[in-house]
Formats: sequence, C-alpha cells, structure tokens
Amino acid sequence: MIFLEYIELLLFAICAFTVFYLLVYAIAATSNRTDKYSESKVKHRFAILIPAYEDDEHILYAVKSFLEQDYPIDCFDIIVISDHLRPETDSQLSQYPIILLKARFKKSSKTKSVKAAMSQLKEGQYDIVLMMNADNVVDKNFLAEINNTYASGSNAIQTHRIYQERPDNVSILYAISDEINNSILRAGHVNLGLSASLNGSGTAIDFTWFKEHIGHLKDDDDEKVIESLLLRERMYVEYLNKTHVYALKNGEEKKRHARHDNWGKAQYYSFFTNIGNLPAAILSGNFDYADRILQWFIFPRTLLSGIIFLSGCLSIYFGWDACLKWWGLLLTFLLVMAIAIPDYLVDKKFNKAMKAIPSLAAGMIFNILLKKKK
Repeated sequence: MIFLEYIELLLFAICAFTVFYLLVYAIAATSNRTDKYSESKVKHRFAILIPAYEDDEHILYAVKSFLEQDYPIDCFDIIVISDHLRPETDSQLSQYPIILLKARFKKSSKTKSVKAAMSQLKEGQYDIVLMMNADNVVDKNFLAEINNTYASGSNAIQTHRIYQERPDNVSILYAISDEINNSILRAGHVNLGLSASLNGSGTAIDFTWFKEHIGHLKDDDDEKVIESLLLRERMYVEYLNKTHVYALKNGEEKKRHARHDNWGKAQYYSFFTNIGNLPAAILSGNFDYADRILQWFIFPRTLLSGIIFLSGCLSIYFGWDACLKWWGLLLTFLLVMAIAIPDYLVDKKFNKAMKAIPSLAAGMIFNILLKKKK
C-alpha cells in the first residue's frame, strides 16, 4: 500500500509540474505583443519549399496563393516537390512559373522531400528557406512580413497556422489543439523572451544555416530535430502571431491518428536524445534549450487529462485528501485550456465538439486496442 502511495505521489508531481508549466505560458500568452517590424528596403530571396504527397486537391491553391504575393516575383521561387501526384496535376503545375521537382519515394516523408529539394539548390542562391504544406494558403503580405522580420535580425521565424475547414467534431478539436499550441508553445514563450516552437508549416529559416544542417536530419525526423539544432546554437525562434497560414484541410481521420501518434513518438524521442544536454544548457545559461527539453518531458495534453481524471477517480481509495488534490488539479488544467483557446473558436460548433469528447475518446481507445490486436 505504501508503495502505491509513493507511485501516486510521483505521478501527481509530474502532472502538477506539467499543469503549472502550461499555466505559466497560457497566462503569458494573454499579453498583447506587437510583432510588426518596420518595412525593410532590402528584398531578400526566398526558396519556398512545398512538399506535396498525394495532395492533388490543394496544391494548386497553395501555388496560386504565393503567385499573388505583394512581393517582387524575381525575389522568390516556388519549389514544389511532387511525390505521387497524379500526372494531370503535374501537368497543371508545369504551366505555372515554378520549379517542379518530381519524386516517387517508396517510403515518403516531408523531411525526405525537403532534403531532396535542398540538394538541388546552390549555396548563396537564396537568403531564406520557407517550408510550407501543400494545403497552405497565405495572405498577400505574407512574404513581406517575413522579410521585414528577417531583416531585423531574426534567422528563424514561425508564423501562425489557422485551420479554416472545421466540418466535424474531430476537425474542430484538432483546430482547438493547434491554437492551444499557438498560445502556450509560441505566443506565451516569446512574450517571456523564449523561442517559439516550430510546427513545420509557415516556418522560415536562414538559407545558409538550413543548408548546412539539413543533412543532419534522418528521413523520418521532424521539426523538433531542427528546433534542437537551432537552440543548441542559441538561435532565437521568433513568432509572428498576426502573420497567418491558412490550412485548408485537417486530413482524413486515419491520417490524423497517424500524425498524432508520430507526434507523440517524436516528442519523447527528442526528449531522450537531448536530456543528457540539460545540465550543460542550464549551467551555460541556454535557457531556451533547457526549456525545450522540459517541454518534451511533460505529458501530452490528451494523456495528461486522462491520467488526472482516472487518478481522481481511483485516489478515493487513498482517502479524500488524495482525491481532492487530483480534482483540484483537473480544474486548474481546465482553466489553462480556457485561457489558451482563442475566442473565435468558442461558438456553437465548439460546444457541440466538447459534448462529443467522451464518445470520441472511447472510439480512440477502441481503435488503439484494435490496432494492437492486429
């Protein structure tokens, strides 16, 4: 019994640390901060990389969006990496003033496409590499805003992704989750002077640095590896909260589950590969890097809420004191979520999606169990 009490206390300590971490940055995100930089007279050269894997439906919209930029057309190249697109889509793309690279990888990944594209580009050919998704569209001043930020001295920039299409409860919850990330992992961090987290969509990085370091990534690595490389070298990641990337889709349900699973695996892979550097990061004053390692340690929010709820139910066997502390932690966690969710998402669809969470959670658990049996 004493052993179980120690386990319960350890679990509570980890969950409490996670909730406190989220609370600090959620509150920090409520502070208004201008991310408007003065207009630069210098127009830097962009390499806009758009990996397109079986995304025939949206890639043309993405290309047109960049061709309509209020930015000199000779100062940027749109580079589409066509991976398993239909021949007719490739034919349509070839009619636009873009660079079309065709690839048919046996095992496709975004990183593999980006590495293939970067291998074709010469050193010094561009100033900024901009990574987009195939379903992304942007406002006409998008490149100009990034250019102004880069000219001010920022070598790594993350813009604000917004999911436009929210047709069902799952996509609504996915959009909410992404905005919570924007609040806590990006706006909250930069408001406290720390680097924003990358999400791989609407991410701009100094071209020379990126070309030198992209070879360090494995084909299945994601933006967290890029983050660790940036932060080790003390390169600050700016966040442009008012410079938007509009995602036209959330993906099919199976792809969403796969992406969520991969994200969780990538988080803990990043933690275990970087934890050895935590003492040195703290002692050397590299708090950006130290914070990111701690961020990869904390429980993902879905898992966190489940652990707190179940522990609150089970802890009644340890006494009311144990039970009350778990339910108090759950209320604090819900407060954090309420602070982090932007007002524009709180509507009738939001209320409907919240009511559907129990059934969606049950379905997710069923899918996991079914997957294990297979």
